[in-house]
Amino acid sequence: MAKKIIIIMGILFTIILSLVYIDQRYFFNPVKFSQDAVTPHDWNEYERPMTLTYYNLEDGRQTVTIDTEQEIKNLLRTLKQSPPEEDAELSEDVEGALKLSSNQHTLLEIYFYADHWKILKEKGAIYEITQPLEKLFNKY
Repeated sequence: MAKKIIIIMGILFTIILSLVYIDQRYFFNPVKFSQDAVTPHDWNEYERPMTLTYYNLEDGRQTVTIDTEQEIKNLLRTLKQSPPEEDAELSEDVEGALKLSSNQHTLLEIYFYADHWKILKEKGAIYEITQPLEKLFNKY
């Protein structure tokens, strides 16, 4: 009986230690993570520390760096809520850009236009700039 308790305690200790390690090293939880156009990589490629850089190209190329995890998650969540636009055509006037990186590894690059945005590596999909997304970027 004591041997079973020791084995169960060892397994529980290993699981808890693994969960703490994953939480400290990675930005996303592998259980809750879902891949999509905004987060196309595996969960383990999003290592801490994450940096989100916003380039405002309208006002003389201003750069804002966001490194607060809650702000990054909020921005990614808002991007994911943007519906795709079927009939949108890309204009040549890029108003802003966004780059998500982890340990000098670029994970996401987006160009913003007047009323839509596009992920650079994704083919074809153009997304609408929603009111919540516009409010977030006006903050920066």
